[in-house]
Amino acid sequence: MNARLPFLMPLLAASLAGCVSQGPFPSLALRPAEQEDWSEEPVHAEPVVAEDASIRTRISTLTAEAREGERRFEADLQAAERATAHVGAEGSDSWVEAQQAVSRLQASRARTDEAAAELNQLRLARAGQPTSAADLAALDAAIEEVDALAERQQQRLERVSRF
Repeated sequence: MNARLPFLMPLLAASLAGCVSQGPFPSLALRPAEQEDWSEEPVHAEPVVAEDASIRTRISTLTAEAREGERRFEADLQAAERATAHVGAEGSDSWVEAQQAVSRLQASRARTDEAAAELNQLRLARAGQPTSAADLAALDAAIEEVDALAERQQQRLERVSRF
C-alpha cells in the first residue's frame, strides 16, 4: 500500500491544478472608501427649532402628577408597613388587613405609572417632529425622574408584600 503512494501523489497534484483560476485576480490595493478619514463625524447643519411652551407645560403637569402620586404612595406605604409588620396566619383578620393595605398601596402607584407612560409616549411622539434641544432635554430629565420614582415604588411595594 505504501508503494502506491508515490505514484498517486503526482496524479493528485495534477488533478488539483485544474481547479486553480488562471484569470486576473482582484487587486489588494486600498479602495477609495478605505482611504477616507472616518475619525470624525460629518457636521450636519441642524435647523434651529424654537422652544415649545405647550411641551414644557405638559412636562411640568405630568411631573407634578408623578410627585403627587409619590406623596400618596408614601402615605399608603406607612399604613401597609404597619399592617404587614405583624401578620397572623393566612386567612386571619390581620392577614386580610395586610392584603387590603398592600392592595391600596398598589393602587396608589397608578398616578406615577400613568405619568411615566404619558411622558414616554410624549417622547416617542416628539422623536419624529422638529423639537428644540432644550425641550428634549427637559423631557428626558422628566422621564428619568419619574421612571426613578416608579422604580423605587415598585421596590418598596415588593419589600412590603413579602409577608
